[in-house]
Amino acid sequence: LAANIRGAWVYRTIIFTPTILSVVLIGFAWKLILSPTWGIWFPLLDRLGLGDNEVAIALLGNESSALITLSLISVWQNIGIPMMLFLAALIRIPHELIEAAQVDGAGSWRIFWRIQFPLIVPTVGIVAILTFIGNFNAFDLIYATQGALAGPDFSTDIMGTFFFRTFFGFQLRPGDPNMGATVAGMMLLIILVGVLLYLYGWQRRMEEVQF
Repeated sequence: LAANIRGAWVYRTIIFTPTILSVVLIGFAWKLILSPTWGIWFPLLDRLGLGDNEVAIALLGNESSALITLSLISVWQNIGIPMMLFLAALIRIPHELIEAAQVDGAGSWRIFWRIQFPLIVPTVGIVAILTFIGNFNAFDLIYATQGALAGPDFSTDIMGTFFFRTFFGFQLRPGDPNMGATVAGMMLLIILVGVLLYLYGWQRRMEEVQF
């Protein structure tokens, strides 16, 4: 069990710390870290012998890597809450079930897939819907690192930044409130459909399985 790992509180603290930090602070810090001018990214690659490799690129300034880089930063920032939810779900599992499986000769992976994972499936559903909704709030991280134009050639553009640009005019033409309202309506519709699918699909099925 994760609770029995030596120094588990240290790992939990390290993983959860980015969650309580300001998004603006995280965006500014990573922008400095990955800066081609004064960041530590390029010196680190030089020490690893990758300074002349394709890896040595401006991750936030390259169209092909900017969105992937921001996605990884977002995962690093928001992984704390899912970690706590999964940990709480795993701790609730009766230890007698684990001991019985171990007596029967089941290994760690078999115990996880046959006992632990089925019992934390409701938590998986909660984390999935929270992540789905939270992805539409990624605007602040993109704005903090890429500015109003959402990176080189709009490569990190998502619906939140697209709404901001169209509604407030941060693009090559004046702002279009009608377009902004349309984008906002589509965001609301997508989130609503996702929540309804969770409530009337996933959640109802979990209740039927429990009863």
